[in-house]
Amino acid sequence: MSARRQLSFEDLGTPLIETTLVVVDLETTGTDPGADAITEIGAVKVRGGEVLGEFRTFVDPQRPIPAYIASLTGITDAAVAGAPPIQSVLPTFLDFVGDAALVAHNARFDISFLSAQAARCQVTWPRPQVLDTLALARTVFRRDEVRDHKLSTLAAHVGATISPDHRALTDARATVDVLHAIIDRLGPTGASTLEDLASAHRRARPVQLRKKHLAEHIPSVPGVYQFLDAQGKPLYVGTSQNLRSRVRTYFTAAESRRRVLDMLPRAERISVIETTTATEAAVRELRIIGQEKPPSNRHGLTPEKALWLRLETGASGLRAARLARDESDGSAQIGPLASRHDVEPLRGLLTDAIIGRGSSLERAGGRTTHTDEGHRRRLHRAMTQDPTEVLDHAAARMRAHASANRYEDAERIRRLALTYLTAARRACRLRAIGGTELLIAARPSTEGVVDGKGWELLAVRHGRFAGTVLVPHHADPLAAARSLALTGTGEGDLAAPLCQGHHQETEILLSWLEGPGVRTVLSDGSWSHPARARFDQDHLTRRFARTAMPTEA
Repeated sequence: MSARRQLSFEDLGTPLIETTLVVVDLETTGTDPGADAITEIGAVKVRGGEVLGEFRTFVDPQRPIPAYIASLTGITDAAVAGAPPIQSVLPTFLDFVGDAALVAHNARFDISFLSAQAARCQVTWPRPQVLDTLALARTVFRRDEVRDHKLSTLAAHVGATISPDHRALTDARATVDVLHAIIDRLGPTGASTLEDLASAHRRARPVQLRKKHLAEHIPSVPGVYQFLDAQGKPLYVGTSQNLRSRVRTYFTAAESRRRVLDMLPRAERISVIETTTATEAAVRELRIIGQEKPPSNRHGLTPEKALWLRLETGASGLRAARLARDESDGSAQIGPLASRHDVEPLRGLLTDAIIGRGSSLERAGGRTTHTDEGHRRRLHRAMTQDPTEVLDHAAARMRAHASANRYEDAERIRRLALTYLTAARRACRLRAIGGTELLIAARPSTEGVVDGKGWELLAVRHGRFAGTVLVPHHADPLAAARSLALTGTGEGDLAAPLCQGHHQETEILLSWLEGPGVRTVLSDGSWSHPARARFDQDHLTRRFARTAMPTEA
């Protein structure tokens, strides 16, 4: 057995023996992450060579599985019938992954599908460290040793305990054996950390080696890090649950983003802000980016670019709006929209559904006119309470196009309906939490708590972060909640309709509040959604299914 080098305090990185890895494999309906869907997810969680757990589920792709895919994988339409949709599966899978690094064979394929589905489902993609056993195998196993680097070839070569068969969990198990063989090969070369393994098939740039000393004194705590120039101005801002480990990756070959490599020559030091929880870190990161506008961050808080579709009071109808407005006068708005190009198609969908096809509202000067009170009430209900009328209209058009073999037109209507559902759901969630003066909730936590278990408490005021605290299991969480209720009182003064100007922050908090195990501890005001506000893709799927049964009520 080869001796491993002794890690000193100055060494940067996460030792492999302490690193949790989740080896994942997907089966899909095709190869395009933007157009195809996941049919099965299989994953194995390992640490130090020990299997900690496994994850496996079919996924309803909500479309037919091509015959050649079914022949290759054995996964048929009947096999996935009744399986949960990706909207339900993905959050559960990400909970299984937690803070682990992801491993896959040809990782670009699997990660592109997972991240694309996360964006489609409005689930925050955690941007985990990713290892690609295909790239590593090409470095470790030369062509004079193996004929190719397919998973089946490598599994046979390393003597894997299971043979891959194009099923997700089986292939993930085989990938685990290949990964362990790669680690054994790289061990004698000094690859003893996660970062070493991630960059084993690449070389660090000279600028990364020159600036590596900047990371020497970064602590292993959750928080926010800032790369600063000679004048102390932020060049780049990020967040991590382990600042030391994350910052170290910027100085390895694993970091290849052009904007980061262009930033490093100007970086003179790295400052950190330690936080109690990862949620606090994410909020602080957003606020710093919004205030400082670091040049190397791709996007930040840009409230002036938010765009809404607003239903005005009286007879003025629907129009685009840059700012959300108070709705107590009977107006309503949905959004923020992903693109200004969504405004006209959405306006057409809503008016056609409510008033009738071919009777779209007359437009004058960018506004709509001649909306009678009955139509306005129905539009208001469709935007804030019940999407059924709009979904029935969209489903009928989809069915008509599909029956005429105009599948591209049917898909266009489906995507437009999903855009409407996304905008209405975002507004519904922002409206509810933005109107709540104070909400304090708790969820079980094992991070940074004495004895390894306890509660993470979060305080939210009108959709803005107001404070957080970790409470050991033996302490009184209610007492901690009362103390937390005294913090962040100034956040309420910054409240805006539908969380205008800070909706990205609010959506981070909503993801936390809607997670598993969360319970309300204290509240001042109510936090609820309308009972019929089913702004989700499943509702559209059900309405479309009903169009195939015209005699049903």
